[in-house]
Amino acid sequence: MMNMTIWHEILEQIKMISGNIYSSINAPADFSEIQLLERTVGVELPKAFCEYLSTLNGQKNTEESTRNRNAEISLLGFHPFLSIAGIIENRSMMNNIFATDTEPRKWVTEDKIKPFVWREHWIPFTEFEGCQYLILDCDPGKNGTYGQVFLWHGGMDYTEVIANTFEEFSKGLLYRLSAKKFEITEFGTIEFEDYYI
Repeated sequence: MMNMTIWHEILEQIKMISGNIYSSINAPADFSEIQLLERTVGVELPKAFCEYLSTLNGQKNTEESTRNRNAEISLLGFHPFLSIAGIIENRSMMNNIFATDTEPRKWVTEDKIKPFVWREHWIPFTEFEGCQYLILDCDPGKNGTYGQVFLWHGGMDYTEVIANTFEEFSKGLLYRLSAKKFEITEFGTIEFEDYYI
């Protein structure tokens, strides 16, 4: 079971590191918003991911109607964390873009990630300039884990699983913040030494 305070601990670290980043965080999602996300994506979300959303509903202005990519600041690494509305919006866009691309990549041997350009039950919870997403994978490959986290981008090689669960992903973030394994860039963002995200 995920430590109920892990994202509170992450937020406490961020608060000490950068008031600007901390002020970009949305209030927690309520139960009805999380239920809406589950109904929309058609899967049961991992408990650890629900606990994350119950701590913060991504970052402010991560929906296309309010977004200004020139002014936004990433929560961690290079990735703004999407609100539930932003998750639904980005997932819908990707579903539409790749609606007709339904064949697996023939050059990929299936391992942890299914060898498709996009899957309906891949849930993008961060977005970087429309070309990279951190994905909560609710449709893993034959050797993968339900709820694993991987980096999606054009030309990916289908091996970039960052964590086997969202809990593991969260613990990795907290460890790197607590151990000061990061630097603050000239743009005011948190950059991990090992480019974890």
